[in-house]
Amino acid sequence: MNGTFVFVGNWTIKEGRVEDARKALSEHTDFVEINEPRLVSFNFYIDEDTRRVTCVQVHPDADSMATHMQLISKHLSDGVEWMDTTELEQYYGQKSPRLAELLEPWSSPHVPERYLPEHLAGFTRSTVR
Repeated sequence: MNGTFVFVGNWTIKEGRVEDARKALSEHTDFVEINEPRLVSFNFYIDEDTRRVTCVQVHPDADSMATHMQLISKHLSDGVEWMDTTELEQYYGQKSPRLAELLEPWSSPHVPERYLPEHLAGFTRSTVR
């Protein structure tokens, strides 16, 4: 599959677990940075007052996202003690068959999903001027 693939995930944090989430996400980011050199961008944003966290990932292609899912699957299956509710998962770009297969076990009818497979227009800069 060609073209940039973007994932945006939105979760809530359990009451009293914001500091746990901060620590876990910082450690997770370090792991991803070391083990996924193809990943273009990997960021978490938090609103402590509402206990919401968002992850924004920009991959060079769907295969990069599939690699990400393979690497973190054990971490996800062990459970995330601080996470409360998954509010929305968003996928932008064409999913490869491999990625669709890896995402299937994590899908839930209780979690809204937005999937826009066709990239209409735009660009990604690899460096900032």
